[in-house]
Amino acid sequence: MSDDLDLQGLRQIPDPFAPSALPPSRELPPRAPSPTRAERTRRRVLAAIAAVSFEVGWVVLVERRRDLGSLPAWSVALGLLIPLAAAALAFRAVSSKGRRGLGVPTSWLAALCTFPPALFVVATLATRPPDADAGHFWDLAVRCMGVTSVLTAVPLALGAGVFRHAFVAASTWRTAALGVACGALAAATMSLACWHDGALHIVVGHGTMMMVGGAAGALLGRRITRA
Repeated sequence: MSDDLDLQGLRQIPDPFAPSALPPSRELPPRAPSPTRAERTRRRVLAAIAAVSFEVGWVVLVERRRDLGSLPAWSVALGLLIPLAAAALAFRAVSSKGRRGLGVPTSWLAALCTFPPALFVVATLATRPPDADAGHFWDLAVRCMGVTSVLTAVPLALGAGVFRHAFVAASTWRTAALGVACGALAAATMSLACWHDGALHIVVGHGTMMMVGGAAGALLGRRITRA
């Protein structure tokens, strides 16, 4: 056995950096460019217009209260003002950027999610007459809950779409606030669609979807709107 090194055998080792030795490169599929800030704003405005148009279309084409034309203007305005004020408060939690652009603190978000429904309940009980037809209360309330759920679901779906992966922090709370705002918008629509003026009917039949919308929004926040 010879101790001499056979350097000629090194030539048989392939060059690992030769083009033929490299694995074939796989090109990644092109990714769609992220929308600009102006484009995101445009989409959200269009979604808001679509949501309001859906609510108005429901009153015009599907259902509106029979005595709407004979009601005093202050009664119609009050029925709209209370839920719309709740919607505006809830939506503030969605749109507020805070000091560092990450939104308001979580404690404020929790307050902005719970205060609008409480405002709706207190203001409704204070300004609306007691329920006259107590015997059919739950039949009427459940029927209105079903209608209000539809009026809540469509704006919430639009909102979840335009706020997809938009919330860096507290996405659950902020999307819950979006659900509360959509439920309050639906309650405003129901004030023009439903002819029952009883305070408890309005709270249960029209206002319950504010809480249900908030719970649905919290679920969407974990899956859709989190950045």
